[in-house]
Amino acid sequence: MCRTNYNINQGKNKHLKYEERLMIERWYNRDRKTKKEIANLLNKSERTIRREIKRGMVILKDSEWRDLLRYSADKSHALYNYNLEAKGPDLKIGNDYKLKYHIENEIINNKKSPEAIIAEIEHNNLQFKTKLTARTIRNNIKLGNVFNITEADLIYKKRKRNKNPKKFISNKTPPEKSIEFRPIKANNRAEYGHWEGDSVIGKRKGSGPILFTLTERMTREEIIIKVKSKTKESIVKAFNKLERKYNKSFYEKFKTITFDNGSEFNDYKGIEKSCLRKGLRTTIYYAHPYCSGERGSNENGNRLIRRWIPKGTDIGPISEKVIKEIEDWINNYPRGIFGYKSSNMILLKI
Repeated sequence: MCRTNYNINQGKNKHLKYEERLMIERWYNRDRKTKKEIANLLNKSERTIRREIKRGMVILKDSEWRDLLRYSADKSHALYNYNLEAKGPDLKIGNDYKLKYHIENEIINNKKSPEAIIAEIEHNNLQFKTKLTARTIRNNIKLGNVFNITEADLIYKKRKRNKNPKKFISNKTPPEKSIEFRPIKANNRAEYGHWEGDSVIGKRKGSGPILFTLTERMTREEIIIKVKSKTKESIVKAFNKLERKYNKSFYEKFKTITFDNGSEFNDYKGIEKSCLRKGLRTTIYYAHPYCSGERGSNENGNRLIRRWIPKGTDIGPISEKVIKEIEDWINNYPRGIFGYKSSNMILLKI
């Protein structure tokens, strides 16, 4: 029996039932009704009917073995049920657009990780309709079904593998300057004043200004200095500038510094020699070649810098003011290792 307009009170945007699909099959295949006519009969949008018929199309053979395109209610309904099972539960964020936009803004504009965002929401008692975990945010970003951001926008994704498992010492490094002889207090982060250093290069490798970075091992305090070139002379000048800035406090603040084996750091005598007094101002050590994890705190600090100065950026035009803002941002960034307190908060307790 043809039940025309049987569901006239049923609103639009409702899922089709199996009985409705059987009606579509008869009206479309036998009665040759148009998609618009079927939409009016079922009180659905024409677009819904077009998609439904497209999903259920099958190829049949007539008596002369010719191909015929026909709509199959059984095929369409089976595909509908399969997709329904594969869909999974509704996302927790639902229609909480306030939270969605807050997360996107913090990641894109403030360069924060999902973990830091959730910690700040809890610490500042920010009110949203939905509660999420950092893992849920990361999973939804990976799926690409909620946020207008990608995994490329996230901090901390891939970690470098150790390419020197046997940890041989570079032949350019004096044995006594190897990290193997670094003080225990520096190794276990039990004392303030032990740093890791590296350089962040700009647009042209080997020429032009670079950033010289230092990260304190216990507090993750960050210092960023713009130098003219990637040379050992520029690094020594940067240390002279630091020593003059901190004066007498320099010697307690910079007890040891650990570098990689880059050519710009191989003048350990020039780096260690004080420009204000006789004797040494600090002690230099070198990590094993291809073991960036031995300077992991500095590596992570450099990755934070890259949030603001991506690889390939010309460092020359970047002003000292901008560099100082990035340094302050890092030192005020909430860190999971400190219970989402910043380096500046930790420094206040020292």
